Amino acid sequence: MKKNIGVWLDTEKAYIITLKNGESTVEVIESEVETRVRFKGETKAYSRMGNQFINPAKRMTHRRRHQFKQYFESITNCLKDAEEIYLFGPAETKVHLAKYLNKYPNLNERIRKIESEDHLTENQMIAHVKEVFEKEDVNLKVRIRH
Repeated sequence: MKKNIGVWLDTEKAYIITLKNGESTVEVIESEVETRVRFKGETKAYSRMGNQFINPAKRMTHRRRHQFKQYFESITNCLKDAEEIYLFGPAETKVHLAKYLNKYPNLNERIRKIESEDHLTENQMIAHVKEVFEKEDVNLKVRIRH
């Protein structure tokens, strides 16, 4: 039987739901992506370093990009042997993961569907993934715009 994987993700964690031979397994991957950290004496646009004020936006953007790359790599390692992939979750993290998967043509072709979904319990996620993969196959080419 096919091995289908559904991925619910946001910036904090990802739930990898694997369906194989009628059984489901769930693996949780924690993200190390930091939210905005403020330092004492910092205003909105600048942070204080000694007697100077500097704008750390460039450094924080680079750091966040690197953290997302590590997060997506750990998710991608779980997807390598999937026959079909379903990405869902709140916000835009799922779209960024789909763009990241463009680097891997064999994985990019396996994406069945990308869908927005609010926060769900683990059992609701499993049921939702089963429902998506029980429907008839849809020959749909997911197109990610850059």
